[in-house]
Amino acid sequence: MSKHNRRETAYKSSRLAMSPPIVAPTPVVDDPKCALVTVGAVLFRARDTTHDSTSPHVDAHERLDRGRRANDRALDHRLQRRTAESRAHDTVAGAMVFALSEAQREDLIARMDASLSAIGFHCHGDTTLNARSKAEEIEQRAFSAADVSSSTTSGDRPLIEVMRLYVKKAAELMKEAVEAGADGANGASEDVEMDGDEFDVSKTSKDREFYTQQRAEQVLAPLLSKGATYSKVRLSTKSFGIDAAKVASRGFVNLAATLKEVDLSDTIAGRPEVEALKAMEIFSEGLLAAKLKSVDLSDNAFGEKGVRACTKLLQGQTELESIAFLNNGISEQAARAILELLACPEKLTRFHLDKNMTGNEGTVHIAAIVAKATGMKDFKMAGSRFFCEGAVMLAEALSKGTSLERLDLNDNNVNEEGAEAFAKVLPNHPNLEFLNLEATALGPDMGGTLLSAVAKGCPKLEVLHVSSNDFEREGAEGVAQAIAEMKNLKVLTIGDNILGDYGFTQVCVALSDSNAPLVRLDASCNELTKAGAIAAAQLAASKAGFEYLNLDGNMIPEDTIEEIRAILSAAGKEHVLAPMEDNDPEGEADEEEDSTDNMLSMLASRLKIEI
Repeated sequence: MSKHNRRETAYKSSRLAMSPPIVAPTPVVDDPKCALVTVGAVLFRARDTTHDSTSPHVDAHERLDRGRRANDRALDHRLQRRTAESRAHDTVAGAMVFALSEAQREDLIARMDASLSAIGFHCHGDTTLNARSKAEEIEQRAFSAADVSSSTTSGDRPLIEVMRLYVKKAAELMKEAVEAGADGANGASEDVEMDGDEFDVSKTSKDREFYTQQRAEQVLAPLLSKGATYSKVRLSTKSFGIDAAKVASRGFVNLAATLKEVDLSDTIAGRPEVEALKAMEIFSEGLLAAKLKSVDLSDNAFGEKGVRACTKLLQGQTELESIAFLNNGISEQAARAILELLACPEKLTRFHLDKNMTGNEGTVHIAAIVAKATGMKDFKMAGSRFFCEGAVMLAEALSKGTSLERLDLNDNNVNEEGAEAFAKVLPNHPNLEFLNLEATALGPDMGGTLLSAVAKGCPKLEVLHVSSNDFEREGAEGVAQAIAEMKNLKVLTIGDNILGDYGFTQVCVALSDSNAPLVRLDASCNELTKAGAIAAAQLAASKAGFEYLNLDGNMIPEDTIEEIRAILSAAGKEHVLAPMEDNDPEGEADEEEDSTDNMLSMLASRLKIEI
């Protein structure tokens, strides 16, 4: 016997010696959560001999934590020597792949099988006939998660870390099975009920899974069944490798006649780049026969390579109306690839991008797509790092159409030059209902100018987000005048603009004059003290159906807060006030008290309220 084999044998022997025998719990447990003590004993294989693990005086979670700590110490001791030996072997092999012997995996399965049976009997009064299959499923899912995580972009994980992940994942799944009650414990394979013609894989389990072929075939069986007619499929939050992607691809082919919407967001997380890109290619091939209307590729950080991995999808879909790239690393090169590959950009009515690094250079290509989509209704390009030059390009692109209903450009430096360009374009979109320009650096001058143009040309506007735009007191009058013309406004977010009491009270007067059906108002972080806060409360109290008022992050004295609550309570709306955790009651703002009091008196008069 070689030296390595002797060590391996010794390791296994010591491991088995440290493992306690399987003992069914003796007390009848009414709450499945208490049965997690057994889960800890099975998975962590450690006992505190100084305490009775079944004592009703010892909290279940405390016993589980005690087992976890003991397990960590045991793992450190047992795997330290093995890790050193495996590292040398893995270096020669070139890449570490998590490996356990069949005997080791079978040992865990057997322990979980026994415990699931015991828990089923003592908690539910019934033996668990299918505990074995459930235990096998749990072990396979835990092993798959550990296997995928064993290699990272920066190298291989130490074996002990991967082993801990394997144990932790198995524990989480075991806990989930126990908490699910009798059906979860006995491994019943009931079909998850879907909503009509929509299949959502996230409803099949709570955790993020790394799908193997076997698991994919099990979960996606409804897509593969003869006569399946789903029109919407959502695979988001589950990670697909090559084999699992092939199963999904077969499902897409089977649904070719009815499939219209596919959500592939967050479907390759944790996979090596080569495998992830191949999975996207396989998805794309499977969707060729379908005539899709909508595709979501968000939360797959694949950049230009990922976009090109979807070549067959982008080039083959000629009826596509909606596409989303949120948090995809859409650089200039990736944006160029989208423009190059989209088969029929002129048919797009919904185009979403967010949290990318597109910049002005990439915005050139996005604007070219938007210019072709003259029927665009819903355009979002948030957090994309473009400046006023990019904003001007997008405004020019949107000028080609007149059908915009939703526009979201938040967290970009639109600046005054960009605001001026949009002030000319947006009035040509009379159906605009939603506008998000938060954190776009509009400034005190162009802020009022742009909003005034919107108010005149977009009478259907219901939602306006303009927080963090440095309106300050100087720009409050122009902003207030524009808001007074927004007759259908329901939601206004205008926080973090340092409006002060005087500036914000002007906004409240404007909202009163407009008779808008306001239901939500966010005025946080505006250096409000007494007058501004009371104005907001009076306005909220006067609006039928008002739901939410945020005044946090201001400088409102404690006695004024009580006065606000009294005003709202008198109107039966004490519940609408958001928590005031970041309010500074001792803060002071620089205000001209006379002008503020005059504005507040004007508001009170119009609302017919005594102050």
